[in-house]
Amino acid sequence: MVAIELLGFFFYATAWYILIRATGHRMRFLTCQGVTFASIFASLTMPSGIFLEAIRVLLGAKESGMSMGESTATVILHRILYIVGFVASTMLALFALTLERRIGTSLSFELAVIPLAATLGLALLLGLSLNPRLLQPLMDRGLRILQPIIRLVAKNNTVDTRSERFLSDYHVGFRNLLTSKGSVTESFTASLGDWGCSVVILWIVLISLGATISFWAVVVTMAFGKMIQLTPIAIPGMLGVYETAITTSLSFFGTPVAVAASAALLSRIVTYWLDLPVTGVAAYHYGYKILGERRLAI
Repeated sequence: MVAIELLGFFFYATAWYILIRATGHRMRFLTCQGVTFASIFASLTMPSGIFLEAIRVLLGAKESGMSMGESTATVILHRILYIVGFVASTMLALFALTLERRIGTSLSFELAVIPLAATLGLALLLGLSLNPRLLQPLMDRGLRILQPIIRLVAKNNTVDTRSERFLSDYHVGFRNLLTSKGSVTESFTASLGDWGCSVVILWIVLISLGATISFWAVVVTMAFGKMIQLTPIAIPGMLGVYETAITTSLSFFGTPVAVAASAALLSRIVTYWLDLPVTGVAAYHYGYKILGERRLAI
């Protein structure tokens, strides 16, 4: 499970790395992996998943030379491709469960609310990405709030925090990325690998506990857990909430509650508690590096 989790990290960083290269900028892969680790640590310890993306945007721009808008475009497109991957696999899983007669047709339509909700969110995100000026009032306020952090991470003290420049760079960068079909396809494939690793970890835990459950049911369960993780609730790493969601979903597919709860907790040992020290090293490195540069600038 640890090996599969590390493989998932590799796929996650690779998917983003491909998009960064598609912008014409360069970043060492190990640097990209380090930034990825630091951002994951932030999401595990801070009460909002938005910190994961914010850290990637800021450090991505710093390490590659991209503008803030371009860096944001790579992060958002990476997130979109990941969501497309898990929505498509969930729809496939529901179809397979229906064919196997493990769930009825009416129930499959009810469970389809999971990928449907994700699809609606995806459509909204894509629409705003293609028409980013709709976000300008909100962006003005957000950039003012984040200005101290941006100035801390940036290479120098002169940071352009005008929303017009940011949105222009983002819009151009996002559209240019979409025209690079080869890079988008490769990034999507890597995102599928990342998502697949998450599913396989839970499946291995269930097998080790002697549970008999369809692989497709595990896919739907993980999709439910992912939807919970994407919910903007101020709980670091969604501790407790995520485990409850996984236990409930597995129980729904006939897994005994004790086994389902054990599987949820055991999988989290790998996907949360072992992630903390691994990603924490990268977060410490970048925190020390940024503060060191700041002291030299002063």
